[in-house]
Amino acid sequence: MAAVKTVLGLVPNLMFSTRIAELASTMGGLVTLVSSNEEVVEKLDIHPSLVILDLTAVQPGWQEMVAKAKEAGVPVLAYGPHVDVEAHEAAQAAGCDEVVANSKFKIDLPNLLKKYLA
Repeated sequence: MAAVKTVLGLVPNLMFSTRIAELASTMGGLVTLVSSNEEVVEKLDIHPSLVILDLTAVQPGWQEMVAKAKEAGVPVLAYGPHVDVEAHEAAQAAGCDEVVANSKFKIDLPNLLKKYLA
């Protein structure tokens, strides 16, 4: 049996977090929801397959958390409102592997997860 792949999610939106967890489960993954930058960094030692960030929920200093995830070899997927161009640009500058609008995240979530959990 293959090892369970873990996704860390800084995703306070219940609709998105539930959908992520359900889809990850069908792919043999497990979602661990976190509520702070520090909690993401603390949990990097479990070697997650992916970190997902809701750009509307990030806290000051989140860029350093992304850098620590990248140093640990963990890909980071960020999503947020398409109108928040500044947040999308900041996420790209911080080193996120993918930055998508909420609408694309919602529609393309199965493919996005498959990419990191396959």
